[in-house]
Amino acid sequence: MEIEAKFHVNGRENLERVKRIVEGMGYPITGGERETYTDTYYDAGEGAVLRFRRYGDGRIVRTYKRDRKVEGGVIYREERESEVSEEDMRRETEGRTPLLQTYTVRERYGAGPLVLTYDVVWYGDATQMAFVEVEGPEEDVRKVAKKLAEEGFRVETRSKLEIGLALTGGGRA
Repeated sequence: MEIEAKFHVNGRENLERVKRIVEGMGYPITGGERETYTDTYYDAGEGAVLRFRRYGDGRIVRTYKRDRKVEGGVIYREERESEVSEEDMRRETEGRTPLLQTYTVRERYGAGPLVLTYDVVWYGDATQMAFVEVEGPEEDVRKVAKKLAEEGFRVETRSKLEIGLALTGGGRA
């Protein structure tokens, strides 16, 4: 089960502010690794989404996501991930039309039991949006999400796929 809170931010200065707030709550910030990847989304039927994430180093990760619910700005979703080969990806996507493709530059930080990410996402054309996500144990995610909302950060409960489809005029996820 994936448990996360996502916030739409206006850039790096918002990331730095989030890091200060989270650290002030007793979650020491570590890391700051950067990676790039392309996500390609497909309809997996019955309300599920299939995503293939291709990293800059060539790795490919297949993810099935389904059964999303939102409570108090926290997103709960069943998620299964596994690394796959190029051949596996081709076989699974043969005859399918992608719903959306995005390109992301991600910075990843540790924050105690939490993972904090800063994603700059490009949708189809040149549309760019930035998000901060907090993922980890439910109690910690809820506490940080509440504090960030109180500090004026805008909660984003739509998935990146839903946002992309709305921006590009695509169908529903």
